[in-house]
Amino acid sequence: MKTIFNKITAAALAIACVFGIIVINPDNVSAASSYTLSGVAHVQNLGDTKGTFSDGTLLLGTSGQSLRLERVTINFTNNTGYEGSLRYKVHVQNIGWMDWAEAGESAGTEGRSLRLEGIKIELTGELAKHYSVQYHVHIQDYGDAQDWVSDGDVAGTTGESKRLENLSIKLVPLTEDGTESLSYRVQRQNKGWETQWLEDGEVSGTTGESLRLEAITITATGNRVTGGITYRTHVQNIGWQDWVSDGDLSGTVGKSLRLEAIEIKLTGDLADKYDVYYRVHAQDFGWLGWAKNGETSGTSGLSKRLEAIQILLVDKGGEAPGDVKGIKSISDAASHDDSELFVARDLPEVYVKGFLEVNKDTVALLNSSYAGAENVRTYNFVDVVSANEHISTSTISDADWAACEAFAKANFDPSWTPGECLLYTMYWIHYNVRYSSGSSNYAVSVFENKVGQCAQYNGALVEMACYLGFDNVRFIKGMRSRSATSLSNPFSHYWAEVEINGTYYCLETGNKSDDSGSFIWYYFVRPYGAGSAKKFVKCGLVLR
Repeated sequence: MKTIFNKITAAALAIACVFGIIVINPDNVSAASSYTLSGVAHVQNLGDTKGTFSDGTLLLGTSGQSLRLERVTINFTNNTGYEGSLRYKVHVQNIGWMDWAEAGESAGTEGRSLRLEGIKIELTGELAKHYSVQYHVHIQDYGDAQDWVSDGDVAGTTGESKRLENLSIKLVPLTEDGTESLSYRVQRQNKGWETQWLEDGEVSGTTGESLRLEAITITATGNRVTGGITYRTHVQNIGWQDWVSDGDLSGTVGKSLRLEAIEIKLTGDLADKYDVYYRVHAQDFGWLGWAKNGETSGTSGLSKRLEAIQILLVDKGGEAPGDVKGIKSISDAASHDDSELFVARDLPEVYVKGFLEVNKDTVALLNSSYAGAENVRTYNFVDVVSANEHISTSTISDADWAACEAFAKANFDPSWTPGECLLYTMYWIHYNVRYSSGSSNYAVSVFENKVGQCAQYNGALVEMACYLGFDNVRFIKGMRSRSATSLSNPFSHYWAEVEINGTYYCLETGNKSDDSGSFIWYYFVRPYGAGSAKKFVKCGLVLR
C-alpha cells in the first residue's frame, strides 16, 4: 500500500503527439473504469448469492436480515495497466484466521454454518504502489459504525463472536497529497467497543469514570508509504500477550480483565519515515508521559488499570509531543513499576501527591513515641468486651515476622522514619486488602494473601509496629457503635492502640469497601475522644 502515484512523463506525451496516439492520463480516468470487481457470498439460509458492482464498489451479502456471511469469493479484472491483483483472508468462527486466498478463490467454510468475523484485503505487485484497496463491513450489533479500512487492515472484529453481514470493496488511486495517520479504538468496561475510530492524538477511552480498558485495535491509514503497525498489551492475570498488527485485537473481550500497559511499534517504510508516540491514563496516576517506538506505557506489578490512550505519528526524529488535546502529563515518566518508592505503589493519587506533607503531624506524633526497641516479638492482646480489661501476651510467629520483613523491604524507603513506615502500612492495608476470611497469621494473611477482616487488618498493623521497633502498641478486642454518642447496636471489632505521652490513640486501618455508608470505618491515628474514635467501645463505654 501507499506509494506516490506515477505521473505520465513529458517524453511519453511527446511520442504520443508524433505518432498520433491518444494517451489517456490515469489522473483523468475514474478508478471504476480501470478495474472490475465481482463475486459471490455464501449467506446463511440463502446460499451462494451474487454480489453487485456499481460506481466502482462491489457489495457482497445482505442488509437488514441479520444473516451471517460464511464464505466469499472476490473476482478482480485489472485494467489499470499495472501488474498485480488482490488477495484476502478471513477470520472464521472457531477457526481464527485462515490462509490467504487469491482473487477468484473461495475464503471461508462450506456446510459448517460458521460465521465470518473479520477480513483483510490487500493488493499485490506494482498495482499496490498506485492503488489502495478499501473495504467496509456491516457487523452484528455494531452495524455500519466501523469506518472503511484499507490495505490489509482488519475489517470486522476478532474475539467478539460477531458475524459479518455484508462486505463492500473498492479501489482508490493513490495521490501525492495523501497523508499517513493512525486509527484506534478500545473496549471499555461496561460500555463495550467504541463505535468510532479515533485518530491523531484523540482520547480513546474514558477519564474520571474509573473504567478499565480491556482491549484495543490499531490501524495505519494513508497512502504514501508501505508498512503498518504492531502492538501488544499487558493484561491482568495474563501478562504480556503476543504481538499483533494492523487492526487485530490485543487484550481480551468478555473476561473483565484490565489492560495494564501497552507497547506499539511501526513496521516497513512507515517506521523509517515516522515515530509513533503514545501515552496512557493509568489508575491513580492520571496521564503518564509519552512513550515511543515500542517503549512501555502504563504500569507493571502495580495492578493498575489503563483507562484511556492517545496515539499519534511524528515525523522521524521530530520533537516529542507536548500537550495534545489540551492534556498535560503528570510527569515525563511513561511507565511505573513496583521497583519504585511508595509514590508508584498501591495508594490512591491523593496519597501519592504530598503523602508525607499531608500527614506530617501524625508522623511526628508517632515518631515522638518511638523507643527503637529491637526484635519486639511479643505484644499485649487486650480483651475489653466485658466490664474489665483482660490482658494476655501474644507472640509473633516466624511466618508473620518473615511476612513483615518482606513487606518492609519491598515498600519502605531507607530514608523513611518509623512513623512514616507505620502510617504508610496503614494506608496500604486499607487500599489493598480484600474483605474476606483470613487466618490467625495476620501478617501472612494481609501482606502476602491480601485478604482479611478487622482482626487481620489491625493485627497485621500491630505486628508491623513491633517489627519496626514500637513497644507501646496493643491489639484490642472490643466493640464498635454505629453512633459516636450512644451504645446503640454495638458490634464486635478489633483495632490497634498506641500510647503516646500517657494518652491512648486508636490506630484503625479500616476497609476500603466500607469507605461509605452506615458502617464507615475511618482509618486514622486519633485519640479516643476525637471524631469517629468516639465510636469505639471499651468495657461497655463509648470512648469520649
